[in-house]
Amino acid sequence: MLLPSWMSLLPRIDLIPSWMGLPPKMESWCDIPQDKMGLVIGKKGATVNSLMEEFGVKIRISNGQAIVYGSRSEDAVDHIKKMVSTAPPKYEDPQPTFSCGEGKCILLRPSEAQTMEIKQCWKETGGDPNDIIGSWQICNNELKKKFRETEALPGDLIQAWHGTGNANIAPICSYGFDPSKRRRALYGDGDYFASNPKVAKGYCGSGSFVLLCNLHFLENEKQQKWIEEKGYYVMNMNTNEGTVRMQALPVQLVQIKEFDPKTPEEKELHQALERTKEGISQRGVLQSLQWGAQKPNVIHKDDAPLPNENITHMHFGWLNPQYSHEKLIKSVQDHFRRHNLSMEEIIVDHNGLRQGVFIKLSKEITPSTFATLRELRYEGHKVSLLNFIPRPISTTCPKLRKGYCRGWNLRGHHDWTAACWYEHPPEIIFPTCGYTRKILSEPAKIDKIFDRLWESVPDATDIVIESIVNEDLNRRYSDWKKYLQQKHPHMQELELWHGTSKEVLDSILTRGFQPPSDTNASPDCPNFIPGTSTTHCSNHCSYCVEPHNHNMCHMYGLGVYFADSAKKSQRYCKSEGRYSQLLCTVNLGSPCLIRGNLIKQDAMHHLSSCVCPEDYLDRVVQPYNQTTRHETYHVDGLGMKGHRAGLSVINSEYVIFAPSHAVAKYVVTYSA
Repeated sequence: MLLPSWMSLLPRIDLIPSWMGLPPKMESWCDIPQDKMGLVIGKKGATVNSLMEEFGVKIRISNGQAIVYGSRSEDAVDHIKKMVSTAPPKYEDPQPTFSCGEGKCILLRPSEAQTMEIKQCWKETGGDPNDIIGSWQICNNELKKKFRETEALPGDLIQAWHGTGNANIAPICSYGFDPSKRRRALYGDGDYFASNPKVAKGYCGSGSFVLLCNLHFLENEKQQKWIEEKGYYVMNMNTNEGTVRMQALPVQLVQIKEFDPKTPEEKELHQALERTKEGISQRGVLQSLQWGAQKPNVIHKDDAPLPNENITHMHFGWLNPQYSHEKLIKSVQDHFRRHNLSMEEIIVDHNGLRQGVFIKLSKEITPSTFATLRELRYEGHKVSLLNFIPRPISTTCPKLRKGYCRGWNLRGHHDWTAACWYEHPPEIIFPTCGYTRKILSEPAKIDKIFDRLWESVPDATDIVIESIVNEDLNRRYSDWKKYLQQKHPHMQELELWHGTSKEVLDSILTRGFQPPSDTNASPDCPNFIPGTSTTHCSNHCSYCVEPHNHNMCHMYGLGVYFADSAKKSQRYCKSEGRYSQLLCTVNLGSPCLIRGNLIKQDAMHHLSSCVCPEDYLDRVVQPYNQTTRHETYHVDGLGMKGHRAGLSVINSEYVIFAPSHAVAKYVVTYSA
């Protein structure tokens, strides 16, 4: 085809001077590693569709390449390259695993706080803590699943010790207790467990380990026995149908002697124990569990409705989880700079691996400006911008989709970021069903509770033990426990005491353990409960408005407190002569250990969650895990000589900040 003569006078494109500008390149491409393909495509193509919309281009992904068509193809390719290069590496965590045949088990070395709890359990049940050389958490998901099926049946949970030879440790941890391995015994067929670790040690022979096990004593089950004179639990887990019921779950491996492996199974166990010394990271586990832990993302799939009034406080997240605090704040400042926002305060908000910020503006903005800001993409990602109005909002809190919001009863008197001013309907916050309360009849559990009580209250008499069942609270506790088991394979669960007044006790059995408010209870309020210092109402209550200040209470934050000593919790029963305490199952998750003195008496009083305590203590004995973080505090008692009045405690305390961490199992009433 011949071109018109005048077209030959036009300059060739490749000879156009750079100052005249080049036409945009219409096609660009880049390579995508196979393990990052899903990151670029997104769930059901959400990410790639978002990129095409943002840059006004067409993207085709094929054979490990992203081919981009359009006037902004180069910009889109640069963005894809940045996404791929900054994405966290694929999680490959070398777990300290050992197996016996097809069975598989993971061992985890506990934190210092958890090690102390194992030694305390060993001591409380009659052992010498100096016997313990080391301890490990046993994680076998198959056995846990089978045990949970048995837990659904009516009965009581008991912890007991099992001594055996080294050759049996790997099979038990991998498969559970095998009925075919039993020998004839004095008190009948079954697996034998001891309430006292000294008794269990006697059955180890030359072995090096004792197992701590959870036992589920079923109601009206004749094949299980409690031999009181010997302190034995005999568990025959065979059913009438010829199957084996999982009623005994090994949870802790305790070493009491040096270990010299002989068989291949013992050598594999020894290697797994050695690998635990290297420590393992839970970062990858949490990345897979948490929305927004791998890249910037929205907090909720559907943002809260737009406000109809001017705004001065906002929450922005989830942002880049890889950034340091300084870089995160700078990225937020750069993000809003084009809109001339004057920010008075930026506070980093952590939630697991996720990062966001609370923003306090120097000058209020209109709803239309807020709507414009909400549409902006942060580093190419859609994230949530939520209005944080410090007064009641007549919209249901988005966090209640997960079942709970800690800020429901906080007004932010001491920390404005802690309050949540959305509506929190009582039917979501509190259980909707009642509870049953009946006299405990299981002899093994009765003896166990008597021993726990008499250990610190030896003069207790006329003891009555009632078992409590609240189906709704049990379900919430179980759901939260499943999440913590995924987040912390070395999760810690204990039986602890909680003392309170008679007026509050019924409220706990009905509504669960609600962490206290930062606002005083008003006697004029219709919901006022005598004997309580903080309100039981939400922050929308017009009666309860006065701030709750430190008054030798809530030393370690606005949480619910438990004790391993009945004598300590008895002081909070607020009665004379006749006491009623709650014995509770408490899931501590991965507790943060506090052992030291507060820098001042009210240093931690305002805290509404388990944050790093190093700014509030004279010393820190356990580094705070900034990756998975902690949910609870284990406050180590310093004894009569070590403690300082008002700055530390004599006996140990445990503090939780969410109701689903604990559930009341027994009411123990006695005279003393």
